[in-house]
Amino acid sequence: MWQLVIEEIISHVRCINVDEELVTRFEKYLKEASQIFICGFGESELVGKAFASRLQGLHRDVFVITDTIVPAMNNKDVMVAISGSGDTEPTLTLTQRAHEIGASILSITSFSDSPLTNVSDLVIEIPGRIKPKTKDYIERRVSGEYEPLTPFGALFEISTRIFLEGVVVELADDGTL
Repeated sequence: MWQLVIEEIISHVRCINVDEELVTRFEKYLKEASQIFICGFGESELVGKAFASRLQGLHRDVFVITDTIVPAMNNKDVMVAISGSGDTEPTLTLTQRAHEIGASILSITSFSDSPLTNVSDLVIEIPGRIKPKTKDYIERRVSGEYEPLTPFGALFEISTRIFLEGVVVELADDGTL
């Protein structure tokens, strides 16, 4: 079974097609940000924390929203919001507030028509999630609602992690950070 799962993941990752112009714009936002805030919950939060760690290695001021000490956000900052469904609470509430402050919102989601994209300055669509039967993240976990072979949106999180690793490599190679 584990080999089947690995084959599914590899096949899925090979199908990811993010427009190069979007990637360039995503990187530009990160380069120009005063501070970078990462927002995500569940497994998306774990992916976000890994990305934050990489950005810190590039000497960026980066904070994960759920950390204990997080500074105030301003209009020169960027929030990277990661949500496979694009409608996870409190991600929506936090991105709405960041939008009101004037921060730029970069969203990574499987659904370009999700509520998260309504407040986003840039959307990276990474496939891997299915439309959930219920909006509530905890309810989906408790009821066991997940995709075949890759529970709890694993294809989205794995693919997002690979995408963000590619972004880090390009930022590091660029030398402007």
